[in-house]
Formats: sequence, structure tokens, C-alpha cells
Amino acid sequence: MDYEALNAEVLAVSDRLRNADEATVAAEVERLTALAAEIPDDFSRMRAMARVAKLPELISGPALGQSEQYEKATHLVGTAMSADGTTEERIAVAERIASEIAELAASAPPRESGTILRMNSSVARLIQELREQSQED
Repeated sequence: MDYEALNAEVLAVSDRLRNADEATVAAEVERLTALAAEIPDDFSRMRAMARVAKLPELISGPALGQSEQYEKATHLVGTAMSADGTTEERIAVAERIASEIAELAASAPPRESGTILRMNSSVARLIQELREQSQED
């Protein structure tokens, strides 16, 4: 067993176990952990163990945020997308919101901070589109 073979198995299992119950997923994690333990190279074995540990998230997808920061950031993205006014006013609103989302990410629980920060990619695309539109006008 090597890392590439184990990784291929993790991907196959994640596809096969969509919507599986927790016990089934746990059994697969246990089986794959045993396989990962057989990898002779220390670095590859540790990578494989980490990859197997991510299997439940690969199957179910990341959990939705539950913090106050996540809820506020979600609302702010909607506000940026639906803002009215001139192009310049909309850019200003979106830039302010991008800053607020970054602040929320910094104060969010660690498991949600990255997800909140990635919300800014939608806002950044909006700002870019508005700037391009402004240049065309």
C-alpha cells in the first residue's frame, strides 16, 4: 500500500458512500486507517492518516456555519449582491462589506473562519465586475 493507492481508495469510498449512515462511514474510516498504517514511509503514512480522517467531510461536505459571525457574513454577502445605487456607490458598499466579512472571519470560531473568509470571493468578483462596468460607462 502506498499513499496514491490509499488516496484513490478514499476517493472511491467517498463517492460510493454518499448519504451513508454514520456507522457505515465510521467502519470505512477504521478500515482505511488500518490500510494507511501499513504505508512504510513515515511522511506518506501521516498524510494518508490525515486524508482518511477527512473522509466523513468528503462524504457529507463541510458543515454549515452556526456561529453569529457566519450568519452575519451570509447576510452581508446578500446585502452586497442586492445593493442599489450608482456603480460607484455599489462598489463602496461591497468594499465596506468585504472588510466587515474579513473582521467577522477573524473573530469566528476556527472551524468557520476559513469558510467565512471565502465568502469574500463572491464579493471580490462583484467588485471587479462593477469596476469593469464603471470603466465601460
